[in-house]
Amino acid sequence: MTATPSSTPSTAAPRPGFGGVSWEGASPHVVPPPLDAPGLQTVFITGCGRSGTTILGTILSQHEQIHFLNDQFDLWVRPFPKTDIWGKRLDASAVSGKIALTAADADSPHTIRRFREILSLVRKRPVLIEKLAINNFRIGFLRAIVPEARFINIVRHGVEVAFSIAAKADAGLWYGVKDRKWELLLEHAMLHGYTPLLKHVKTNYDRGLLEWRMSVDSAERSMAELPPDRLLRIRYEELIADAANVCERMTDFLALPASPVMSEYAVAGVQRQNPAATERQTPPSTEAIAGETLRRLGYWT
Repeated sequence: MTATPSSTPSTAAPRPGFGGVSWEGASPHVVPPPLDAPGLQTVFITGCGRSGTTILGTILSQHEQIHFLNDQFDLWVRPFPKTDIWGKRLDASAVSGKIALTAADADSPHTIRRFREILSLVRKRPVLIEKLAINNFRIGFLRAIVPEARFINIVRHGVEVAFSIAAKADAGLWYGVKDRKWELLLEHAMLHGYTPLLKHVKTNYDRGLLEWRMSVDSAERSMAELPPDRLLRIRYEELIADAANVCERMTDFLALPASPVMSEYAVAGVQRQNPAATERQTPPSTEAIAGETLRRLGYWT
């Protein structure tokens, strides 16, 4: 489920902030432990939208030591306006949003410091897990603002993701105000060598498949730079086939005790909501748009 916080005025005083905490400064009566204090962890779930990021976070949230922040757009678009690719800010038309962000975009030490303070203030349990699917394009940026963070990345068959994105887009629930996200995805495609693919993009399925390819390509490049102890890779198919095993892998990765509640929740609740890729007729545009990536990831032979 997607949380949709209210838009941010371009000028507002005072602003309520995030989670009841003011962006302007912490209360002098509240001194949270630093984000990187011993015994605390910050973890980002990454993956293309519609790949299982939400259910993964929801499963983890059943653990008694984990606090999960799901799709908290306001957490990002207020302090970092360029993260707003949906038009959620009232001044969105005047803000240059970007799909992909790198360490070079973490260019305001004051904003980063305050962002880290906000995370410390809203944390309710030792392990804080955050998920916003577009951050699959922004792993370098995330590492720059939270260098100590760990990452759990999930990948799903691109055909399934594309059909799922298309269903959301058909309902007007994917590309933001006036197709803002799609326009920025097109810009990203043209800047990063995907222009030859655009002639094949004619439907919302094709749009979703192009987004999936660009998202996983971007994440693969960024994850290659992560130390092994900072990254756990999961396949959606593994979660469907053996949710208990995925739970064990995640708690081991986070050095947390096993949680029967978490495992039982996963085993009972994880199931396919839509047909698998092998049970669908694959649109003919799939090869041209993403055949190379589908083969590289082992989904096609």
